Amino acid sequence: MKNFLLPLIFLLLWSCGPDESIKENEILWDTWGVPHIYAKDQNNLYKMMGWSQMRNHANLILKLYGEARARSSEYWGEDPQRDQLLHKLGMLDAAERLFDQLGKADREIVESFTEGLNAYAEKYPEQIDESYRLVLPVKPLDVIYHSTRVMYLEFLIRGNMNSVNRWAPGSNAWAINGSKTASGNSMLLANPHLTWEGLFTFFESHLITDENSLYGATLIGMPTLLIAFNENLGWTLTVNTLDNVDLYELSVNNNKYLIDGVYKDFEIDTVTMFAKNDSTIAPQKVVKKRSDFGMILREADGKAIAVLWPNMDGKMNPLSQWKAMGEARNVEEFKAALDQNTMPLCNVVYSDKEDNILYHFCGHIPKKNGDWQKWTGIVSTSSSDDLWDGYYNTSELPGYINPESGWIQNANDPPYTSTIPPALDPSQFASHIAPNFMIFRPQRSARLIMEASDLTLEDFISLKHDTKSELALRIKDDLESLKNSTQDSLTLAALNVLTDWDGSFDPASRGAILFMKLIEQIGTSGYFEKSWSFEDPINSPDGFENPEYILEVIGNVAKDLIDQLGTLSPQYGDYFRFRKDDIEYPGNGGPGNMGIFRTIYYDSGEGGKFYPYFGDSYVCATEFGEEVTAKALLSYGNATQTGNPHIGDQFKLMSEKQLRDVWYTREQQENNLELVEKLSDMQ
Repeated sequence: MKNFLLPLIFLLLWSCGPDESIKENEILWDTWGVPHIYAKDQNNLYKMMGWSQMRNHANLILKLYGEARARSSEYWGEDPQRDQLLHKLGMLDAAERLFDQLGKADREIVESFTEGLNAYAEKYPEQIDESYRLVLPVKPLDVIYHSTRVMYLEFLIRGNMNSVNRWAPGSNAWAINGSKTASGNSMLLANPHLTWEGLFTFFESHLITDENSLYGATLIGMPTLLIAFNENLGWTLTVNTLDNVDLYELSVNNNKYLIDGVYKDFEIDTVTMFAKNDSTIAPQKVVKKRSDFGMILREADGKAIAVLWPNMDGKMNPLSQWKAMGEARNVEEFKAALDQNTMPLCNVVYSDKEDNILYHFCGHIPKKNGDWQKWTGIVSTSSSDDLWDGYYNTSELPGYINPESGWIQNANDPPYTSTIPPALDPSQFASHIAPNFMIFRPQRSARLIMEASDLTLEDFISLKHDTKSELALRIKDDLESLKNSTQDSLTLAALNVLTDWDGSFDPASRGAILFMKLIEQIGTSGYFEKSWSFEDPINSPDGFENPEYILEVIGNVAKDLIDQLGTLSPQYGDYFRFRKDDIEYPGNGGPGNMGIFRTIYYDSGEGGKFYPYFGDSYVCATEFGEEVTAKALLSYGNATQTGNPHIGDQFKLMSEKQLRDVWYTREQQENNLELVEKLSDMQ
């Protein structure tokens, strides 16, 4: 009898237990348009990831891939300057070298992802605008073209060339251990700030195999998750203060450049691109010039500007590192993934189930001569001493685990203020690795989390939605003191509005718009009596150096606001709005440079109203208990494809400062199911 029962018991345990293996390759789409992808192997997983992204973003992905090929002027008559720049920077060449050096497993990921993109396009061609079908079929190399363009051109080069004028990539991040929580569990906040359209659009998804259940977000067109958590750990990224793109001014003569007293030949290559003009397509020659100092951007009057950017040889593969981070099961495996040091940029902030929290300053960070200030502008040189001498490895870069404070924050400030008391000594690192400062948003970030205790996950989320301006709170006492220095009734009325206001950027706030107008005139720095100090990082700068100037500006701003709106104290939510089609919701949050943790930048629209274009993009708050629990929001929704119901479907929650439940278990997904797709449907 025993011999009969044992196999039966084993069969029952196998079929009903918590570790039941995946029986079918399928996608469970939940009612927020998030795909939960169940796969028996990696190839099927990434094929369905490609399919999922195309279902929600087909037109945009194909547009971005066409741009990354440097063919948008040929396909659509758009932006020939960008196409030329991609060639002149050697961006496509670097991507091709990286692709050629991919290992077998990584190449299979890219190929499977591409297969899924094309499978969707073949099955549903009518869902794709005809103009974007020109890009089909997608090739595996397109994935690398695109990711290289995003990471190196858009995040790094454009930022260093000061060509991003209206916004700059940013993020908030918190990691806290059990000393700060009611449950004793660690928590993690992921909160990137990117523009709400184009190549910075996030895609939320869930990748599930027998070995791992990884939930998070990536930028569309990329196969691996960039910000994510699994059952054991999670991480988020913030853009860090690194300088790994440098501009040089060189002396040139007869297609040669001066280096160490000798004129040396450029490496010259010519490519032909095509530009569409009305109904004609004309060829254009683009000359690529490479020097020891990088690729030549322009030449004039015996001088040339060269740009040197990292990974031009394509030897570092960030895809491999992101995949390894997502597969890690504990802090040691995660640190081993960081040791690959192939991510182009970003701070990493981490929490796990074992109550560890971690901070690391990542990136292709070059070793070079000189301090931070030397490398912030164009370096005029002919000396090879100003060339890079390799990259710092992981152990040489700022990072730590489990600080005595019990918390880590980063809001795009340098590494030295990521916890207080500081866990890092700036003097131990070359200043060209990172500067040392702390502006108002990271100050607000640090103050919120350091002053909190006994946090539940709901408390943690509520804290994330704080809309108070650290700058407004900092100068409130200085504004109060100015009341004794003016007899002007309008100026005094404006001061009363500003000092009665609590500093919040909420719908009912009545001082926020006046304060914004003031800061538009005086800026966020340059008028303080006390400068910022590393010894007192969240309470400085402070005090007005020239109170008379501030009074004069307040009077002028008050008059302008009365002329525009007829009141000094309009309600913020009447003018700053979230919108989906014809439905509007009151807005909240505001510009991060004023020290607002709930970062939203608004653009002027019709009727004197303002609508978001940049800021809180993806938000995910995770608690690592016995079972992982998370809530998330993708501000603009998980789709851009025309007709998809998930375009803007999360704005109401955003207006209400709410996150939605992350449906991490299969039972939760089946209870909130919108669509099931089988891999067999994708053939």
